[in-house]
Amino acid sequence: MKSTQHAIFAALAAGALALSSGAAIAQSAQQACAPDIRKFCAGVPQGEGRLAKCLESHRQEVSPACRRGMVQMAKTMKEVADACEDDLHKYCSNAAPGTAKECLKSNFRALSRPCKRELFEAKKQM
Repeated sequence: MKSTQHAIFAALAAGALALSSGAAIAQSAQQACAPDIRKFCAGVPQGEGRLAKCLESHRQEVSPACRRGMVQMAKTMKEVADACEDDLHKYCSNAAPGTAKECLKSNFRALSRPCKRELFEAKKQM
């Protein structure tokens, strides 16, 4: 169960930290990490959590503000993962890696109340 939850958290966190104009990342984290992305991840294509992985691989080198933004986003995504774990198993168990966000969105009407609540809270931070 722990490894499943870790995989779900990793998928959501990677999706949340992917940086593009329409991607799910908190504005403050995006702003805080922009110089670090230019410095350490300039050649990394957007999508599928690649920028998040790049930033994580440079965790000791990125600015303190970016690190704080990454920590806050990870906390938010853990809350979403905890609240949506059953929904992810129920509706998204066969979803391709990196598509948890899209899967939850397409099944939004059927999601549990706690999952919807955490998704709304996370969206307010973005």
